[in-house]
Amino acid sequence: MMLISLLVAAGVTANAVRLRRRLGGLRRMDVPTEDGHTDGRPDGLADDHAVPDDAYRLITAKGGVVSGRLRRAAFDHAFAGDLQILDLIPADLPVERALDLARDVDPRRYRTDPAAPGRGAGFATLVCDDVLGRAGVRAGSMEPGDFGAATVRLRQYALPPIEGAGAGAAMVVVPCRLTPRLPVSDGRRAWLRGLGISVKRRITGLLLGYGLVGLALVADLWWGMLAVAAYSAVPYIVFAGSVLSPRDLHRSALLRMIQTPLQCWKTLTCPQTDWERRVAERERETRAWYGNQIAQGVARFLEPLRDDCPWCGSLAFRKLLTSGDVPQGKPGSFRLERCGDCGHIFQNPALNAAGLDFYDRDLPDGPGGAAGERILAGQTKLHRARAKLVAAHARSRPRTWLDVGSGHGHFCRTARTVLRDTEFDGLDAWAAGGAEEGVRRGWLRRGYRGRFTELMDELFGRYDVVSMHRYLEHAADPLAELDAAAKVLMPGGHLLIELADPESLVGKAFGRWWTPWTQPRHRHLIPIGNLEAALGARGLRIVARRRRRAHQRYDVARTVLGMLRTLGPDPRRPWAPWPPTAGAWVRCGLAVTCAGPLLAAAVVLDLVVLPLVPRTSNAYRVLARKDEG
Repeated sequence: MMLISLLVAAGVTANAVRLRRRLGGLRRMDVPTEDGHTDGRPDGLADDHAVPDDAYRLITAKGGVVSGRLRRAAFDHAFAGDLQILDLIPADLPVERALDLARDVDPRRYRTDPAAPGRGAGFATLVCDDVLGRAGVRAGSMEPGDFGAATVRLRQYALPPIEGAGAGAAMVVVPCRLTPRLPVSDGRRAWLRGLGISVKRRITGLLLGYGLVGLALVADLWWGMLAVAAYSAVPYIVFAGSVLSPRDLHRSALLRMIQTPLQCWKTLTCPQTDWERRVAERERETRAWYGNQIAQGVARFLEPLRDDCPWCGSLAFRKLLTSGDVPQGKPGSFRLERCGDCGHIFQNPALNAAGLDFYDRDLPDGPGGAAGERILAGQTKLHRARAKLVAAHARSRPRTWLDVGSGHGHFCRTARTVLRDTEFDGLDAWAAGGAEEGVRRGWLRRGYRGRFTELMDELFGRYDVVSMHRYLEHAADPLAELDAAAKVLMPGGHLLIELADPESLVGKAFGRWWTPWTQPRHRHLIPIGNLEAALGARGLRIVARRRRRAHQRYDVARTVLGMLRTLGPDPRRPWAPWPPTAGAWVRCGLAVTCAGPLLAAAVVLDLVVLPLVPRTSNAYRVLARKDEG
C-alpha cells in the first residue's frame, strides 16, 4: 500500500516539474509606468523607429481590459521582434487556466517552430494587420469559443521572418491584473473546444489523476496523505518563483482536493455560449445530411465491377480482403483484390467521384479537419526528410517544386526551411480549395485546384521537382498520374513519390485492420517493383529508394486504435443512428477501457520488436530523375 502512495506522489510531482519546465520558456515583458521610469521598449528600438498605429490590432476576451501603456509596450515588443502574433499572458492568470496553458503549449517551440499549433492564454492577442486580413478574422472582443478558434486560425497564417529564424509568433507575461468578469470556469469548455482540444479527454485525464490520489488515500490513510500533499503542492511546484503569479495560488493549493472535481463539473455543465450553439446547429445540419444520404443507400457510390487489373490488364486476380470503413465507421463494404501476375492491389469495385465526396466529407483526420491539421503539423521531421532526400541528389538547388495532393501545403511550409531558394506550388482536387488556402496562409506561392491529369498541359515542363506524398493510393488511374508527372517535369528534374508499402509483414499479420489499407479511400496499393518499372518506362531513372527510413512510427499502435474505433465507435458521430442506444455507449466504454493496456503493448511492439524484424516498414519513398535527352 505504501508503494502505491509513493508511486502516485512521484508521478504527480514529476508531471508538475514537467509543466514548470515548460513554463520556463515564458518571458516577461516590461511595461512603462505612468512617470515613464521603465522604458518598456525592447533593446534596439529607437525613438525614431516608432511603430505605426495601424501595424497591429488587438483581440481580447470578453471582459478583458488592456491599458494604453500595455498596448503601446506590446506594439513595441512585437515590432522589435519582427513578430506577427504576440499572445499576452496576465501574470496573475488563475491556477487552472495557467495549468491549461502549460498542458497545451510549449512556449519555446511556439516561438521557434512555425508548425506549432495556435495556443494562448485566452486574455489578449496582438496580431499583425496583414495576418488578420489574410485569415479573415476581425479584431475586437470575443467570446471564449470564438477566441479559441481565432487563435488556431491566426497561427496558421503567421509566417516566419525572411531569414527563416523563429516562427513569427511568441507569448509574453505582462504585469497586469485580470478583471473579475473574465470567465475562469464558465468559458473554459468553449475555449478548449475552440482550440480543438477534447474537453472530455481533458476532464477524464484530470479525474484519472484525482482518482489515483483518492485510491492511494483509501489504500493507506497515512501514506495516502503523502499523495494528497503532493497533489495539493502542484500549484506551488509549477508556479512558485516563476514568471506567473496566479492570484489564487494559495487557495488553489489548499483546496485542490475539493476544487478539482468542482471545476470539472462546472466545465462540463456550464451554460452553452453562442459559439457552442452555432457549432451544435452545424452538427445537427450535418447529421440530417448524412441521414438523408444513407437512406438512399451507399451502393450507388461504387463504380461497376472491373474484370481486369488496372495496372497490367491481367485477368488473373483474387480477393485479398474485405473491409468496412475502419477510420470513420461510415456504412459500406469494400473489397481489395491482388493481381496474380503483377501483384498490384486495387479496390474492386472502386469508389466513384460521389463516393469519394461522401467518405472524405467531415473526415476528422483529413486535410481540412482539426485532427488532420494537428497530425500534419506534427510531421515536421518527416517533411524535412523528404526535402533533404531531394536536396542530397539534385545537381543544383531546385528553383520550382510542385507538390501534388498538397492540401494546404504543410509539407511545403517545412520544406522551405531546407530549400530556402525554392518556390513551392501546390495542386489539390479538394473541393474546399486546399491549395488556394495554402496560398492565403503564405505556405505556397501558387495553388491549383483540379485533377493533375487535366492540368498537365498547362504545367508542361515547368517544374524542377514534382512530389506525390501518399497521393497515388487515392488516384483513379495511377499510371495516368505518372504520365502527367513526367510531362510536367523539366529535363533533369526529379519526381519524389511516397506510398504505403503493401508488402509489409505487419499488413499481412493484421489483415483488414492494418491502417495503410485505409478503406475505402485507398483505391490502389502499389508494390515498389511495379512503381519503379513504370517510372523507367517513362524515362525516369531511380536515384534513391527508402523503405526503413520512410517508415512512419507507431504502425501497430495506429492499427490497434483503428480496431478499437471499429469495435467501439463514438456513438455521437454524425452518420451513426441517433439517438445512441445503450449498447452503443457500452461498446464505446469497453473500447476506451481496453485502450490503455492494448496501446501500451502496441507501442512496445512498435519501438522494440518491429525495428528488429525485416520487411516491417509501412511505407517506401522513391526518387527518380527525368532523362535529359
